[in-house]
Amino acid sequence: MARRTQRTNPPEDVTNHRFLQFPQTLNDATRARYVTNLSLLLTKEIDITPSFDWELATRTGLAALIQEFLQYTHSDASGVDLFVCQGWACLFRIQEPVYREFLLEFYATVSYDPRKALDDRTAFAFRLGGVIRECSVIEIATRVGIYTADETRSVHFPTFLADCLTDWPEDYNENTFWAEITGGVYIPSTAREGMIRSTTYRMLHRLISMSLTHHKNSERVPSTDLYFLWALVTPGRHLNLPVALALFVVDKAQNKRLKWKSDFKA
Repeated sequence: MARRTQRTNPPEDVTNHRFLQFPQTLNDATRARYVTNLSLLLTKEIDITPSFDWELATRTGLAALIQEFLQYTHSDASGVDLFVCQGWACLFRIQEPVYREFLLEFYATVSYDPRKALDDRTAFAFRLGGVIRECSVIEIATRVGIYTADETRSVHFPTFLADCLTDWPEDYNENTFWAEITGGVYIPSTAREGMIRSTTYRMLHRLISMSLTHHKNSERVPSTDLYFLWALVTPGRHLNLPVALALFVVDKAQNKRLKWKSDFKA
């Protein structure tokens, strides 16, 4: 799986594309922010993660190893199943074409207010195709294919999301979890996927690093990757994927690293 990249200094016809010529009718501060963000983006490498080969994973039996972790059943206090979430499976299988103009326009203009409710249709804003668009965090998750519209309309969906993790829980300790899966001491700067003893966990981490956290060196296991892996494999725990996705997008746009403890506030 080769990595495809698009480097700095894009052709003149790309930088002058009409979607990247933000109209003068915009608020001065807003337009200045868009222009500044775009200028910074044009100095960066656009790194497109290679697609995961699910066909190969199925033929070799690797897909079957991780299947049990990709579906989460939300139950009530008496154990009655209320909602089945396949968000991780859907997230990991997203494979869509990427267009430089849309990518630059989106990341130059995107914003997210985590203080707003998950169904607030003004929480997530961006321009795409020359049009200003707003939607809720739940709508973003639906539009990218993590959930279906029918799933989000379920009477149990709000309860399910309320039970999802919105911060590092007290029973999570990255050093303890790393010791459990590697037998070693966790040092974020040197932690690598190959240190993880379980083939299944290594594969799950690779999928996380190729999608939700998307860092250039998918062998690295920074703190956020480790936490997401813990949430994925620990029974009774589930990540709030819509918020995680929104934070990932905005942090990437601002060239920040996602710091789960400080950034993820529902």
